[in-house]
Amino acid sequence: MHPPGKSRDGVERLDGLYFFPDRRVTAVELRDILTRGTQDQRAWAISHLLRYAQWDDIWAYVSREEVREIFPSLELPENLRSAWARMLKIEPVSTVS
Repeated sequence: MHPPGKSRDGVERLDGLYFFPDRRVTAVELRDILTRGTQDQRAWAISHLLRYAQWDDIWAYVSREEVREIFPSLELPENLRSAWARMLKIEPVSTVS
């Protein structure tokens, strides 16, 4: 199996990642958002990872600690927020709509 965002020969793919259904985001763009983006941009990206990405793909881009740190800012449905809070062993934080 090859790493997400790379082709079988290890070259970065230019096509969009499957866990961004509403916008084309490449692996390079995602890594840039996660390292240099604002908190809102990072929360948007991590929210998409937790909603749509497969388990191994999530952890290829972020650590559990990074998710814990930004957790209050994530846009997740309440049932998914509670599930992730249990998995990450953190207090669930409700968002105010």
